[in-house]
Amino acid sequence: MLLAFDALMGERNVTRAAMRVGLTQQGMSGQLARMRKQFGDRLFVRQAGGIVPTPRAEALSPSIQIAISAMETVVSAPR
Repeated sequence: MLLAFDALMGERNVTRAAMRVGLTQQGMSGQLARMRKQFGDRLFVRQAGGIVPTPRAEALSPSIQIAISAMETVVSAPR
């Protein structure tokens, strides 16, 4: 879900975010539904031309980017 959130923040478009992480548009919509339930917020609202993050999504974004960076460090660590 963290990578999906990050893609949505970056792309501001569900279809492009889905392509970025290798999901279908429906798969990304499913991820967004799970995130909305998990965080108790809409997170992104539709607007002409794409989606806009809510204040809650904006507040979560820095922590999510730190978590993604930490995961990338763990995955790329030498064996």
